Amino acid sequence: MDARRLDIGEIVRFAWERTRANLGQLIVLMIVAAVAQAIPSGIAESLQEPAPSLSFLFRLVALIISLLVGIGAVRIGLKLHDGQPAAVSDLFAADWSLFWRYTVATILYALIVGIGLVLFVIPGVIFGVRYLFYAYFVFERGARPVEALTQSAAATQGVRWDVFLFGVVMLLLILLGALALVVGLLITIPLVYVATARAYRTLTGSAPAIAPSAGVVPA
Repeated sequence: MDARRLDIGEIVRFAWERTRANLGQLIVLMIVAAVAQAIPSGIAESLQEPAPSLSFLFRLVALIISLLVGIGAVRIGLKLHDGQPAAVSDLFAADWSLFWRYTVATILYALIVGIGLVLFVIPGVIFGVRYLFYAYFVFERGARPVEALTQSAAATQGVRWDVFLFGVVMLLLILLGALALVVGLLITIPLVYVATARAYRTLTGSAPAIAPSAGVVPA
């Protein structure tokens, strides 16, 4: 496959094979992630009226867990792509430096895309495509927030139509998962993260840091 083009069909097939091969484990990881975020959110909701300060504190905890899970999802997607085993600990393992860079980069990404959508919609879509892979540069290359956005822009230069179509297909997969009584999300969300890892590896030409585990089909 051309290192500067995205074969979306190949990416989806690859992601499906990796997801199917690890489906039981991925369902467990999805449930753990959902419960970890739901517990503080539920407590915050119950405390909204009697103890708003405590409610705010639990909402903050839920947000922190959500950000940790976001980093964990990137980690797990890359691990499965590279043929490495994933574990529950991968969902929450992030040092302060990584957490801070990821959080700030995520805020910047949301602001840039959000402002673009509010103004004329199309700029928001363009920014969303250009900076789509920021989290992977933060996680794998240790990029600072602005550097991560810049590196994502460089990686998508010249292939943004491909990346746009890729994003549309990923969104459709998520919607299909939601329509399948929501249970389908247990399959489509991990598939999307593996597919995004595949797209990132393809556009950057980066190789896995560790050789694939025995018995796993190589990338």
